[in-house]
Amino acid sequence: MIVGCITPDGKQDYLVELVIEGLRKRGDQIVASDLSNGIRPEEVLNDNDFIEAAKIFDALLVFFGKVRGNRAPKYHLLDSLNNFPRERTAYIDGSEWSCTGWDGPTQARDSLLDPGKRRGSPWIDEKMFQRVGTYFKRECHQQDVDRGIVPLPFGLFDRHVYPTKDKDIDIFCSFGHTKTGLRKQAIEVCQRIQKLRPDKKIVIGSGFDRAAFSDMMSRSRIVIDAWGGGDCCDRFWEALGASACCLYQRYNIVMPKPLCDWVEAVSFSDVKELEKSTNLLLDHPDLCSEIGQKGHKFAKNFHSSQSRADEIMQRIVK
Repeated sequence: MIVGCITPDGKQDYLVELVIEGLRKRGDQIVASDLSNGIRPEEVLNDNDFIEAAKIFDALLVFFGKVRGNRAPKYHLLDSLNNFPRERTAYIDGSEWSCTGWDGPTQARDSLLDPGKRRGSPWIDEKMFQRVGTYFKRECHQQDVDRGIVPLPFGLFDRHVYPTKDKDIDIFCSFGHTKTGLRKQAIEVCQRIQKLRPDKKIVIGSGFDRAAFSDMMSRSRIVIDAWGGGDCCDRFWEALGASACCLYQRYNIVMPKPLCDWVEAVSFSDVKELEKSTNLLLDHPDLCSEIGQKGHKFAKNFHSSQSRADEIMQRIVK
């Protein structure tokens, strides 16, 4: 199929890159408005040529793109394609905190006391919701689903699938920042366990270079994940890609084809549950291995980049 993609310019976006990888794995032909996010130079057309090429598009995907020192996505192209069938048009909203991608002045702080504050305002791009046939959203809550919005969370990139290595690290706990969710508390739990159980190898830290990070991820039995800007983070999929037992902060968002708790991953909602589950997993390394293997297989089968692209295309191209 030929898929027109209105993509962000010069700003990497996880969900855009994931969908583009998935379209490519499906064998779809991509025609894009801007470079970046896995788009190849030969796939980019100028505005006039993009509008002309739309005559042969099977689908038109309009992507959210955060603006930070780069141009906004070329949404004017959508306005120029009024005759393109609405039912074959979709908006892919990869935003967090609000539909702009930016959090309010106190939103991150307030969300530590009330997780409901993570769903900011404005949450849905109402203009896009009215303009497209299907609205997909990365951080999709039940009230969004009730409006007809389709969950499309992050997923498993090919780059998340790490080489198999001996699992000689019991716990890997690494976050780029600690201002959201239970990240700070997760580090404190790991530090306590590190003192009480010196026989266990626990790695806590941040700022690792890519090679060191990949090596430690591959060697870890348990990888801890907690909410970032959104509930669903890169770390979750990296853990599954490494066949580690992913111990993650339970989501508020809707996850299609969710992983079964204590079968394909292990979730926690508070510090007490995190600490209890961590110690239990440390006492049963074979269980960790089993959960890690099952989670890896489940993610590859149902949450790959191609799975995400298939979900989009099956809904908008009948």
